[in-house]
Amino acid sequence: MPTPNMEKLRTVALAWSTGLGPAGFARVVNHFGSTRQVLEASLADLQLPSLRLSGEQIAVIRSLAARLDDYVRQIEDLRRSGVIVVCPWEDDYPRLLLDLPHPPPVITMAGRILAGDEPAVAIVGTRRPTPEGFEMARRLAHAFAQERTTVVSGLALGCDTGAHLGALEGAGRTIAVLGSGLRVITPRENLALARDISQHGAVLSEQPPEAEPTVGRLMARNRLQAALSRAVLVVEARQQGGALETARMALEQGRAVWAVRWPQAHEESQGNERLIAEGARPVAGPQDVPALRLELVDHISRLSQARKSSADQGTLF
Repeated sequence: MPTPNMEKLRTVALAWSTGLGPAGFARVVNHFGSTRQVLEASLADLQLPSLRLSGEQIAVIRSLAARLDDYVRQIEDLRRSGVIVVCPWEDDYPRLLLDLPHPPPVITMAGRILAGDEPAVAIVGTRRPTPEGFEMARRLAHAFAQERTTVVSGLALGCDTGAHLGALEGAGRTIAVLGSGLRVITPRENLALARDISQHGAVLSEQPPEAEPTVGRLMARNRLQAALSRAVLVVEARQQGGALETARMALEQGRAVWAVRWPQAHEESQGNERLIAEGARPVAGPQDVPALRLELVDHISRLSQARKSSADQGTLF
């Protein structure tokens, strides 16, 4: 593999070493104008209150210029493991993530995202579903695979696992978004599943390769699930949790939101009832999938027309 260019190395070093997150990364780089200028900045400049950098972050940034070879080795080690490291200007970077207000500055990915993966549907739900909920996630994903629609989920136990399995069983493609680094696949029970997904889709993360899962990272993962899909389908969700957060982020990003309507109310579906009451499209089961696929195509078309209309509007100035 050729040595990554300096811009990529500086981007990877800054993103992986500081814990800034996408918004913080953008704030710091935009202030200085480039990653090179960030790494060359003086102590006084890095201490500006508007940058909101801690003393530890400043010390790390000031050490990075002398340690870029470490990141060359990390990128090469990942490549030998079948993992690529991509930045927003590179061809393999997931295109839909560029629509986010602050795209992840670095993505690590096992597998590939293809042009045919759009439109995709995110199928999400509780980690502790009822047996019927797990089976519903699996059957819905299988049905979407049969409709040549890629399934996005989060590799967690429960509904996520059912969704990935159903897509693979339907000979479809699926994308797993992690809340940890790619060297820390969790739960460990899904390690073999992650390998299968990488062969029939992609496993990706915006976190440094060795990052352990945390509540914050898992919640950040939800926005990527929504961004990579054009609709979010909630299978079973309690009153609070990641599935409802993903649905909320989907709405903010202009995605469609669907929720399974269960014939009998139960604790694991209270979030579904809330979403449907707030306007989510109710789903009865896999028999609805062909119609959902058509709705999804129509939804994308209407969004595209709305953007075009907005761009075409003239201005007096």
